[in-house]
Amino acid sequence: MKVHATLITAPTSDTPGTSLIVHFDDRRYIFGHIAEGTQRACIERKAKLTKVQDIFLTGKTEWATTGGLVGFLLTVGDQRAEQSVATNGPTPNPVTLHGGDNLLQTIAATRSFVFRGALKMRVDEIEKEMVGKGAWKDGNVTVRALRISPSQPGSLGSPKEGETTTWKPASPNSPKSPKIPGARGKRSAKDMEDQKAERIKQLKQVVEGMFDIQKSVNKSNEFEETDPLNQRGKRSRTSSEEGRGGGRDYSNKGQSQMAGNDMDRPLPPSEPSNVAMSYIMVTHDHRGKFLEDKAKELGVPFGRIRGLLTRGQSITLENGRTVRPHEVIEPNVAGTGIAVCDLPDESYVEGFVSHNEWKDVKTITEKIGAFFWILGSGMSNNPKLAEFMKQFPEAKHIIAAEDVSTDRIAMGGAAKFAIKMNELDPIFYPKLHSAHKPAVEVPENTIPAETGLVFHIKPKWEVQIREKDNEFKRDDEFNLHNVLRNVEPEFHAIVAETHQNLKNDPPQFEEFPGCDVEVNTLGTGSALPGRYRNVSATLITIPGNCSIFLDCGEGTVGQMKRAFGIAEYEKRLLDVKVLYISHLHADHHLGSIDMLKKQTQLLKASGQANRPTYIVAPKRFWTWLQDYSSVEDFGLSRLIFLQNEYLRSSEVGSFSTGKMMEFKKPPQYMKMCEELGIKEWVTAPAHHCQSSFTMAATFKDGFKLAYSGDTRPTDSFTIIGKGATLLVHEATFDDELIGEAVAKKHSTIGEAIQAGKDMNARKTALVHFSQRYPKAPAFAENDKGDVVYGSDYMRFKVGEINRFKRLVKGLETIFKDPEAEEELEAEGEAQK
Repeated sequence: MKVHATLITAPTSDTPGTSLIVHFDDRRYIFGHIAEGTQRACIERKAKLTKVQDIFLTGKTEWATTGGLVGFLLTVGDQRAEQSVATNGPTPNPVTLHGGDNLLQTIAATRSFVFRGALKMRVDEIEKEMVGKGAWKDGNVTVRALRISPSQPGSLGSPKEGETTTWKPASPNSPKSPKIPGARGKRSAKDMEDQKAERIKQLKQVVEGMFDIQKSVNKSNEFEETDPLNQRGKRSRTSSEEGRGGGRDYSNKGQSQMAGNDMDRPLPPSEPSNVAMSYIMVTHDHRGKFLEDKAKELGVPFGRIRGLLTRGQSITLENGRTVRPHEVIEPNVAGTGIAVCDLPDESYVEGFVSHNEWKDVKTITEKIGAFFWILGSGMSNNPKLAEFMKQFPEAKHIIAAEDVSTDRIAMGGAAKFAIKMNELDPIFYPKLHSAHKPAVEVPENTIPAETGLVFHIKPKWEVQIREKDNEFKRDDEFNLHNVLRNVEPEFHAIVAETHQNLKNDPPQFEEFPGCDVEVNTLGTGSALPGRYRNVSATLITIPGNCSIFLDCGEGTVGQMKRAFGIAEYEKRLLDVKVLYISHLHADHHLGSIDMLKKQTQLLKASGQANRPTYIVAPKRFWTWLQDYSSVEDFGLSRLIFLQNEYLRSSEVGSFSTGKMMEFKKPPQYMKMCEELGIKEWVTAPAHHCQSSFTMAATFKDGFKLAYSGDTRPTDSFTIIGKGATLLVHEATFDDELIGEAVAKKHSTIGEAIQAGKDMNARKTALVHFSQRYPKAPAFAENDKGDVVYGSDYMRFKVGEINRFKRLVKGLETIFKDPEAEEELEAEGEAQK
């Protein structure tokens, strides 16, 4: 039997969490974090997830450890369902998610935009340690779960027996949460346990409704607009997000039987927990090898009689000779395994090293071949941990921590394209940033975690580092020379020609209001992360004023770090004053909590803890933030929310009724406009899914920004975007795929360009290209130089967009690169 553990991710800007997958012939187990970027890393590595049935989340339940769960689980579900259809096999067994406190709260909070009845999933929130007879078991392994609490006084955690605590009610402006008995005033430990049990019960019901096909109301893809004054009792009927053959859907299409107003009701309140999960996984003992030669020597015939020996029974041969099992079977092989130890900071060390599970040093030495250490920064040289490791010198100690893991490029496909584009034009396509040495060297006799590292558990303990998984690890320029050496010869000629043309006839920077506004297309793909494009995120920087995020998909913070480098990334993040979310398909907003949390931390460090960030979004986005704020503090109290539904322009009517509606602007709208020099910010319904919107913002200096979000072309967007300085428009499909665009309620490239002409937009930036059709987008004729096709990490000013038409020939060559085309087509087939 062969068993091994492979590191899927190690800490980098692209993949901030650490995760490993344990391989058995019939099943896979995942341990560690499912952080943002995990799903994309699996796509990058072409990891097969069809045999994954159990995921054991380590550490505290917080966005740093769970931020990639939604996308990852849906990818697992898609792969399993596709295999089941392809093989005409049975319905796959449920995926079980194991983790610590608030795991149910985290999943249930996504109920308004995640519903996948086809994905069978269970959530096992571990309330008590699973050790001894209470350990988790299946046919392959035994898993012990350790709940480690910090030892420092005042740390968050459950009260001790007999203690009381005071419940803090939600903000007066928050919707009322479901009532739970005993949820007010002073609470004894018993009251708290009863309240927790009731809360867990309610949360389980919500999660079961999200992942139970029997409870779905799988409505058609018909568009339905919801007016804010007429929401009560309506069920969602939304379009499927552009994805794999209609199967991929992050949205709330086919929601449970909860009515619309129930989906808006907050979850029962929880409290942050500092309990961190660690696990010990050991394989079962198995029978020793049957000794064929010895059996033949003793005259044991073939057939059922040998089966008796393997089952531990002695046999008597025809000659009267008794053969006992130990004579023809080697001794049983004892089970061995690994420990995955997650200690967020030094306050967890004492509780971990003193845990009873480590008392029997002899047994641990025999059973545990490797300790995978997932540590907070500054912990790798902790004296107590060093002493602990010395007790188990035979085991391998593999350390994953932000300061000991090298920040290498994890998304090699995207990096290759970035290298080529940078060679073509370093102005529009700056170099990516990474580190090539860790901040801290790992202690002696330990191994730094690297993506692709393999620890063989069976048949013998052995560490293997797969060099092919670390192709960018030695060259300071991401193997710049190797990448450029392998391109088609014509590429170098076209690059030289392009550079010479730009030198001989440099494009003129156009002067007009807003010409110096900078655009960073951080994520330009649709539906789900791909090798070459991440999901939606566009950063608009208005010099001397502020920055605005137009949507914020999973992995956006990592994209910023790669694009800007750490120091510049922090400045840019501090400058963000508005987060605009167009709609609740998850590829447009799952990076928001990480972005807001990181920004909150930077604001506190710079003495601006109370500085507001404006959230302009659908109502249910705010409900999600409120629900999740029970899990951890990411800065909700400083956020100011403006509901898209109430910023609708009085010039446009309802799709469903044609009725004009005007809403009184709330006080926070006036505050935002005054603070940020905005003359007007309006929205109009998009033709895409429930509560999806287009927007236009006009600034007092004359700059006007229009953003489509996801939509079919609409007259209402043309009206509110009239005269835009910059139009950012989705261009999901090539023009020949107009049927797909209509069915999925997206726009083609030609329609997006035409939308700019219809509203007389000065410049148009195209984003949100399909991941299903991986060939390069067809570049339309663009003699005026007023259209730019966005790529990940791209950076330009509005006044220099006319430079792009000089680059088209080189870009076409990049996308025609034979190696790239082969990789792109393979990815496209995998995502159909």
